Amino acid sequence: MDKLLEFAANHWLLVLALVGVIVALIANEVYLQLQGRDALDPEAATRLYNREDAVFVDVRDDNAFVSNHLPGAVHVPQSHLEQHRERLERLRGRPVIAYGEAGGIARVVASMRGMGLEPVYQLRGGFAAWRDRGLPTEGRG
Repeated sequence: MDKLLEFAANHWLLVLALVGVIVALIANEVYLQLQGRDALDPEAATRLYNREDAVFVDVRDDNAFVSNHLPGAVHVPQSHLEQHRERLERLRGRPVIAYGEAGGIARVVASMRGMGLEPVYQLRGGFAAWRDRGLPTEGRG
C-alpha cells in the first residue's frame, strides 16, 4: 500500500488521468442507459403500432422523409419541432414512436414529452434498423 501511495504522489498526473478516464466511462454508460430507456426495437414498435394505434413521427429532413418513411408516419423535422407544436399536440392520447435515421434522438423525445405527449418512445436504431429488417416503408424509395 505504501508503494501505491508513493507512486500516486510521484505520478499524480497519471493518477488524475486515470480517474478522469474512469469518470468518463461511467458517464458514458449512464448516458447510454438513459438513451435506451424508452427505446423500442422495430418488432416492439410494430406491435405497439398495431395494437395501440401508435403513431410514428419521423424527425429526419424533408428529402429523407419523401424518399422513404415508416407507414403512416407524421413528418416533423427535428430542427422545426417547436414550429410543429400544434400538429404534435393533436397526437395526445396516442403512443408516439419517434425516429431519426439511426436512433439517438433522446432530446427530441424529451421535447415531445415537454409538449404533453405521453408515452413517447424512440425507435432503437432508427429508420436504418427498420429498413435493415425488411419491414414495410412508404415513399419514393
